[in-house]
Amino acid sequence: MLNKCIVIFFLFISFMAKAEISEDGKYATLMLQVNLAKYENKSSHCFKQVTDFILPESDMLKLKQMPRETAGVLGKLFDDALYNCAQPEVFNLARAILTLQEQNKVEKSQAISEQIKNIRLLVFPKSTVASAREYENLTENIKTQLESIESLKKPFNPMVIIEKVWGAPQ
Repeated sequence: MLNKCIVIFFLFISFMAKAEISEDGKYATLMLQVNLAKYENKSSHCFKQVTDFILPESDMLKLKQMPRETAGVLGKLFDDALYNCAQPEVFNLARAILTLQEQNKVEKSQAISEQIKNIRLLVFPKSTVASAREYENLTENIKTQLESIESLKKPFNPMVIIEKVWGAPQ
């Protein structure tokens, strides 16, 4: 993910050198670049927590009492944990994207539109909708149990949980 963002950053720089855009457009683009860099730094810290994740025995026992289908919602809980870890940087990046998107209504630049689209896909993937919908379909009891598990509130490794709790995916 870091490599993709670096490529996007350099595309922005090359675009800025060639494009005729207003000072407001340049400033909004710069703010997006700054916030993207800050997000990348914080995100790296959060992903380090994922690689260092160890599932506590007590949490494993709680999860083992839940149906195997619960594994399908770990994606939503994982996304939530990463977004919470990356605050306020993820919020500031989202705000910078929206600001540049609004400025681009004036600029009408296809290159800016592509950059916004690429960063949004990297940071805010569409797959989160499916896992959020799956989470909402859980019973209130299971949601309450999941929300009480502390290790799911910080960045975690969903595959470690699935393998330790329900066995290797089939």
